Amino acid sequence: MSELDGSGEQKDAQEPKVVLVIDGKVKRQFYTSMHLQKMNYDVTMARTAEDALPFLELTVPLAVITNYDLPSMNGQVLFQYLKKDERTRNVPVIIYTSNQDPAVEKACKESGCAGFLRYPCSLDELYATVQRAAGGRPRKFVRLATRLEVVIEDIEEERMDFISNLSEDGMFVSTTAPLPHGSIHTFSFYLPNAPGWVVRVQGQVLHMHLGSSPRKRQGMGVKFQKIGETERELLRDFIKKELMGELAQD
Repeated sequence: MSELDGSGEQKDAQEPKVVLVIDGKVKRQFYTSMHLQKMNYDVTMARTAEDALPFLELTVPLAVITNYDLPSMNGQVLFQYLKKDERTRNVPVIIYTSNQDPAVEKACKESGCAGFLRYPCSLDELYATVQRAAGGRPRKFVRLATRLEVVIEDIEEERMDFISNLSEDGMFVSTTAPLPHGSIHTFSFYLPNAPGWVVRVQGQVLHMHLGSSPRKRQGMGVKFQKIGETERELLRDFIKKELMGELAQD
């Protein structure tokens, strides 16, 4: 999982973030897709490789996550098919499967698949694998898409800002009035898993978006400079619970 830094946020805002998930097991497909959405990816789902092909004819996704054991065209065959098409040859394909056969893993890796995961894997591993496959540097901390009201304590005007992305190391604050780059402020907000507890952190503005581009949210990326251990534990617990939700694994 990675820090919420300026270059990362700007890069994310400019690049397509659609991940195609192909899995005939509906529960697992839903589980994987929900976690990716909470990690701030857009997701398209298909149950078979054949069902996915019309989508791939129209859109080139950031990555494909596919089960190996698909009917008719398995995950490795799909990967080879995509490699033959000039439009999709560079799309990273991650095999995510319950198949325990070492020969399957060996064949997938040798054929050049961008990742091989056995279900169920940890959320950290899923997140880092998608990032590596997409050509990015794996983040140290997962960024959770959320919406939490936040107060900036050391500015004069009163206004309603909210956190749209949150990690253990920083946050993206959606606001119509981003603060100056490099400035340090005290932020406070409440977490649903800690009723009555105010999380108060000191953070530095690393970058700001002024809304000049429709592909960038208006606001500012903030890296935590000072945060107490209790607050960090509460953040970690909140992010974990939000990512896990009430979804059960097969």
